[in-house]
Amino acid sequence: MATLSTSSVGSAARFICDCGKRAKMYTSWSLKNPGRRFYTCCQNPDNRCDYFEWYDVEVAGRNGDVITHLNNRRIFLEEKINLLEEKITMLEQDIGKKKEKKRAFKKKNAQYMKVMFGVNIVFLAMLLFSFIK
Repeated sequence: MATLSTSSVGSAARFICDCGKRAKMYTSWSLKNPGRRFYTCCQNPDNRCDYFEWYDVEVAGRNGDVITHLNNRRIFLEEKINLLEEKITMLEQDIGKKKEKKRAFKKKNAQYMKVMFGVNIVFLAMLLFSFIK
């Protein structure tokens, strides 16, 4: 998976592409050149000239492997963070739904208790009335 990132450096004035424009700096994240910066034409791909020049020297074998490993680890951890953030969002939504169910249950339970209290009052009144006769 080769990717590029861009940046600008003050010394870019010496990197002029074949179009006569100031070249743009990119960073390669390919397996062969991880983290190595280069200049190429700043125009869009359809109008771009063939200008290309490395800014950094080639990364030595082991160092390149370490950079690639660290970059892959970073990508893995970013993906893991995204998954955990999604899980947190789902759990928060689940908590919200359960809180709503709890509120509805409490409301229904309060109504039930009022009805039961009324039934008990009527039952006690009937019981007392039957003893009075």
